[in-house]
Amino acid sequence: MKASPEFTDDDTELPGWVWALPRGPGCAGYARSVLAEALTTFGVDRATVGDARLMVSELVTNAHQHAADYGPHELWLYLGERSATHVPSAGRADPPVTREVRCAVFDGNADARLPGYSWTSGDCGRGLSIVRELSEGRWGVLHTVSRLGPPVPGKAVWFAVPAPFGAATFLDPSGPRPTTDDAPPEPDAA
Repeated sequence: MKASPEFTDDDTELPGWVWALPRGPGCAGYARSVLAEALTTFGVDRATVGDARLMVSELVTNAHQHAADYGPHELWLYLGERSATHVPSAGRADPPVTREVRCAVFDGNADARLPGYSWTSGDCGRGLSIVRELSEGRWGVLHTVSRLGPPVPGKAVWFAVPAPFGAATFLDPSGPRPTTDDAPPEPDAA
């Protein structure tokens, strides 16, 4: 299991779905809702959807608490791949590739230093440990730009869950896209 996230620099377009996250404390609930609906559509099992809801809540809460003034905030869902770790059998040159659905929360704060972790530091600092455990170490930070509107440099903190076969159909650039009904609610004018 990975003790720390993967850090990568990538400015290429990632195919998949993107939602603008609303400002304020309702952003975590919105992210949980759209993520659960999307993963259920892909055929992800209920237990994994529940874990993903908790992980996205942690990432969105971190973005809200630590990067609230660094917009835009976006939720990304895209297909990723990783090589399986095993000794290749005779006649097989490459290890098999496992597909995974990656969920990322983008904010415009390019500072990739993540909040520290401590079981004894009070009420803060445990969220990324939850993400690490539930994703079985498949999480990281991507230095990139926003996907909606003009490109804004920042970071996307991501985690991965196993991808059912049908997920590729939905996350393919030519596949189904979110409809206008999937737009985030307008922030309260408080």
